[in-house]
Amino acid sequence: MNRLAFLLIPVLVLGMLVTQPASAADHDTAQKAAAPDLHPLLVSASELEGSFAEIQHYVEAGFIYQPNLSFSAQVTACGTEDTDWRAVVSGFADADRAFAFFFGKAEDVLREQKALARLVPTESAKSLSKQKIAALQKDLKTAQGRRELASITKKTLDDIAGKVSGNKETLRFLGGHMYGAFVERLYVTSIMVLAAAEEGTLAPLHNVRIGTFSRIHDVLTAFGRDNCLGSSEKSPQRLKTVQKLGRLVGTGTHKPTLADLRKVVEICQDVRDSFMQ
Repeated sequence: MNRLAFLLIPVLVLGMLVTQPASAADHDTAQKAAAPDLHPLLVSASELEGSFAEIQHYVEAGFIYQPNLSFSAQVTACGTEDTDWRAVVSGFADADRAFAFFFGKAEDVLREQKALARLVPTESAKSLSKQKIAALQKDLKTAQGRRELASITKKTLDDIAGKVSGNKETLRFLGGHMYGAFVERLYVTSIMVLAAAEEGTLAPLHNVRIGTFSRIHDVLTAFGRDNCLGSSEKSPQRLKTVQKLGRLVGTGTHKPTLADLRKVVEICQDVRDSFMQ
């Protein structure tokens, strides 16, 4: 089971901030991401599309969508939440929207889209109709469909990042959003992999390749070191959580075991529970 690190990367990438060069410049880029004068880092379209293509291996492994795992299926934003809550939960919703597109029904995507629009006002203008969502879901096996979903996912993050211009509060919102997406993807993906292991259907996932997890982890670490993983009071503990999850999932030579993934689920569940109202 030591090859399980291969299983986590494609879903983690969906909607997340991805630095472009896979070189020593990555560390410098991550540091810039945490500076108050942040400029939006671009999501690589080719990386997103490639990651979406590899989701087919999850389908082959027999993954079944579980809408009850979605955060928004359990908690509905009422509009009175503080900025930190909205930042992190918007990340949960962004992650759950990607899962819904690939594994759910159009109604599931609509639920996540509605949740995201409550938390990130710019999303309202980009809401897709049920018919458009259903058509795109049918098209996700094609390069054109995956390209369109990559554009939708990229636009959400770009809109949030585009508001960051030296304002520490908006920077913290971006960091909180990324932290929420990171936690939610690890949570749902780990549950999926553990279920596949129990059913003995892991084989297709060995075709999944390691992608950008380490770099995403580095970006979040940089935000944390600048005290910008959401609330300044809560950011230090969140940085510790990011680092702990990184050690379990594997940001170097370590490859997670099933026992590691069970720990990941426990940690992520604790984070999610802290946002339940």
